[in-house]
Amino acid sequence: MRTWRVILLLLAGGAAAAFAGNRSGSVSGQFLKIPTDPRIAAIGNISAPFADGAMAIPFNAAGLLSIKNAAVGVSYHQWWADIQHLYAGVGFNLDWFGTIGIGVIMLSTDDMPVRTPAFPEGTGEYFKSSEYCFSLSYARNLSELFGLGLTVRYISSNLYNGDISASAVAFDFGTLYDIAVLRTRLGITITNLGQDVKYLYEQYSIPTTLRFGARTAVYEVEGHRVYLGFQIGRPNDANEQYNLGVEYGLFETVYLRAGYKFNYDTENWCGGFGVSLARLGIDGDVNYAYSNYQYLPGTHLLSFEIGF
Repeated sequence: MRTWRVILLLLAGGAAAAFAGNRSGSVSGQFLKIPTDPRIAAIGNISAPFADGAMAIPFNAAGLLSIKNAAVGVSYHQWWADIQHLYAGVGFNLDWFGTIGIGVIMLSTDDMPVRTPAFPEGTGEYFKSSEYCFSLSYARNLSELFGLGLTVRYISSNLYNGDISASAVAFDFGTLYDIAVLRTRLGITITNLGQDVKYLYEQYSIPTTLRFGARTAVYEVEGHRVYLGFQIGRPNDANEQYNLGVEYGLFETVYLRAGYKFNYDTENWCGGFGVSLARLGIDGDVNYAYSNYQYLPGTHLLSFEIGF
């Protein structure tokens, strides 16, 4: 009974935040929307039920509960216009206390020339911008089948060499609920629920999103497993978004993934693969994802995670 109370509370809180009007054009911190896990990116950004290990922190902290002892994960995302997008996270299983995680997301530009009407080719000066998100997460099993995660985030945005900056504190809430008889996992998350950021005299919201997703093992026999996933999300700066994805695993060693994102402005199909390093005696994996866009070049995301 307590499990469903937690789920209902999360749904109510997330709905209140996400449905408080479409704030398109008035939401900052857009770098928080960029995926940091190739597995999730490759299956259509279905994050709520697929979050796992040290890579789970930006999506659903309850996914930290899959860590046996300790794990470290890093990813690199080649974005447009020479923009660098990096993630690093670490998680520790503290037995009866629960699991904690620490993560950081960084987005930075290369040096760009300062241009003015008088000097359209550049003044000789250069500037750059950067954004950071530092996260501290805690996850705990409330029962054998139900896990709960909480993340507190410090978000920092620095424009024009840091001369213009803004910061905010936000919270993420997430749950994972396994329905063993249906071979299904349900995930519910609320991300970036917190204060606005203020640049000089202008104030902007951060990208709060409520997500509900499910993954089901539709085929599982003799080293072959197929997961089918679905998710519905409600961001505060867009209409409902729908995600559909599939993952095929061969002997828990090689994984092929594909997905599609519905009702997005430019994003559509995606795909990728993963390789477990267990056969090399390493508790870890390497994952890759490619995301396609309607009007822009595709992006590449690569990660490496290892457990201890």
